[in-house]
Amino acid sequence: MTTEITNTDWFLDKENYEGTVSFKGKYGGIIQAFSYGTEFNIGEKIKLELDSLSAELEWKIIFSENREKEIKLERKGDWEYEAYGKILDINPVVVDFGEFELDTGNWTNDKKVIGEYIYWKIDRLDI
Repeated sequence: MTTEITNTDWFLDKENYEGTVSFKGKYGGIIQAFSYGTEFNIGEKIKLELDSLSAELEWKIIFSENREKEIKLERKGDWEYEAYGKILDINPVVVDFGEFELDTGNWTNDKKVIGEYIYWKIDRLDI
């Protein structure tokens, strides 16, 4: 996905570009992520590459906390989100969270989970 950078705040280290980068999601929502070492400029169009630090959740929580089958993000902190999405693929597990798709790692190889709706906790979204 290509996105547009809407804001940068290098409050942790200006020389090493460490801080918050805001960008437009697929549906126009503004998402904030942590960045280190890459210069981004406001208005710049980039190919989006995201990573995350995520809380370890029990299987039961992942598959039971999205009963409404939602695809959405709830911002909880600067780079922290509670995410509700749909599994698109495995190896790695890619989840559609609405404003972006995220590789959540190789935590299952069960093809039956493709198409399932899940809850995910993003402790820090990285760009």
